[in-house]
Parts: sequence; C-alpha cells; structure tokens
Amino acid sequence: MEKKLLMIINPRSGRNKRNDEISEALEVFSAHGYSVTVMNTTKSGDATEYAKKYGQDYDLVVCRGGDGTFCEMMNGIMTLDKKPEIGFVPAGTTNDLANTLGLPSDGEKAAQLIMKESSRPSDLGMFNGRYFTYVASFGAFTKCSYATSQKLKNRIGRTAYFYEAAKEVKDIKPVPMRCVVDGTVYEGNFIFGSISNSYTVGKIIHLSEDVVCLNDGKFEVLFAENPGTVKGWAELAECVLKKKFEHRSLRFVQGTHIEIETLDGSKIPWTIDGEFAGDVSKVTLDICKHAFNMYRPPLLHEMESADEIGIEK
Repeated sequence: MEKKLLMIINPRSGRNKRNDEISEALEVFSAHGYSVTVMNTTKSGDATEYAKKYGQDYDLVVCRGGDGTFCEMMNGIMTLDKKPEIGFVPAGTTNDLANTLGLPSDGEKAAQLIMKESSRPSDLGMFNGRYFTYVASFGAFTKCSYATSQKLKNRIGRTAYFYEAAKEVKDIKPVPMRCVVDGTVYEGNFIFGSISNSYTVGKIIHLSEDVVCLNDGKFEVLFAENPGTVKGWAELAECVLKKKFEHRSLRFVQGTHIEIETLDGSKIPWTIDGEFAGDVSKVTLDICKHAFNMYRPPLLHEMESADEIGIEK
C-alpha cells in the first residue's frame, strides 16, 4: 500500500531559499514511495488547522518552515487520537529547534535525512494549555524574537534580531516574581527567564549536550536577576557565554512542573518558540514526555544508551 505524506509549507519562512528546494524535497519523498499532498499556509494558525483537520489521514506529516510554524503544526497534531510520524524541513531564520536536532537547512538534505533516520520520541512543553516545542521565555530581549519584521529577517538574517534587541536595552526593567519549580520556590527581581528543552535559546544562550536531554521529561529552567552594575552585567554575560550558570544573579535548575507569577500583578510579555504568547501575570508550564515521534538523528544521550546495551546506533 502506498504511504501518504502531508507537507505543510510556510512559503514566507527563511532567507534566500532556493525555489527548487521544495521540489527537490518532494522528489526525495516520492522516490521513497510516498504519495505527497502539499498545503501552503497563508496566515497564522493555518498550520494548526491543517494538522488538526487532515493529520490523522497521513502516515507522515512534514513541516517546511521555521520554529514557529513547526510549533503551530504540533498544536494541531496533539489534538489527534491517532498521531502520524513527524518530519521537519527547516526554513526559518534562527532554527533553534533544527540546530538542536541536527537537521540540515538544505531542503533536499533534510528530506533525505527524514527518509534515512529512525523515528524517535521527543518531549513537548505546555504553556497555559498551549503546546510549545523548545522554549518559553520572558524578559530581556524576548520581544525581539517576534517583533522583528519578516522582511528584515529575510533581508539580513539573524542580524535582524540583534538590531531589534539593541532597541530594547533601555527598556530592561526587573520584575518581582515568584517561580515554583517542582515545589521549590525562587523569588527575585528577574530580568529574564527561559523554560526550555533545547541546546540553544535564540543562538545566544547555549546549554551543554551532556545536561540537556530532549526526551527525559524535564525542562531546563534559567532565571536571571538584574546584576546592578556594569561589572555585574559583564560577569553575567561571560557566565552565559561559557555555559557556567553559577553567578549570583543566575538560577539554573531542571523540573517538570513550573508555576510563575508576578508579585505586583503586572502582566508581562511571553514568547513561545519565537512567537508572541500574550501578556500575562501568571503561567503554568508542564512537560509532556514522549509526546510525539519524529524522524531525526540520535542525540548524545541516545547514542550513549545504544553503547551501553550493545546495539547499533
């Protein structure tokens, strides 16, 4: 029986992508026995709707777009009783998720990888009832991920984010907050926070592969308080760049259930997977272990597990 593949494409994602990349990817899928249906998004929410309405009719659903498009698609997939296998052909500007998963940015190579690799379990996060794939964040430089115009991103790539971030510096203000991670309470005047399941956050914050496991049912949680002085800011930046989170202004923990609220009742903007998630004063985040299966390379801990039990990687 011929296998069926649904490819959901965001034609606006990415910078300077060749027009024939999609055709090359489709040829790869067809050569491996798939009957392919293509659906192009035209507005926000389309990827969710397509996945929700048609996803269970396919053996494999592939997203071609950025991190935000993939997140949208997964919100539709998670409504299904019968979930298809998932593939990702990255075409965004930042591609944090793709970089973490080791997926190539070239469309044909990404399609070949999907056809070659095994389907492996991956976790999803949940933010106030909405799914996200790799990060939810608030505070300093969070806004630049969604406020940067698509036109500017297409023109100058990642530099567009730094351009937007530079305009935010003068507006960075600490917010009194309470963060409860698996029952442990952290309070402070925070300028930034991220709850992630990724090796990178905006390509600025990098986490070690020996710490992060994408399907262990745990978030990596990072909070930063205002260091107060120029020297403190420099020390803070150095700690982040060196992946050393032992600075007095930093808190780095892991957890499965997180509750965060502002102590003054103020609403602050949140971002999930690079897209605006609303201005809220209180959020609840949970990890959904092994929420979906995805064709991707094995991660470090998966390769180590294979070594331990003597199986081929």
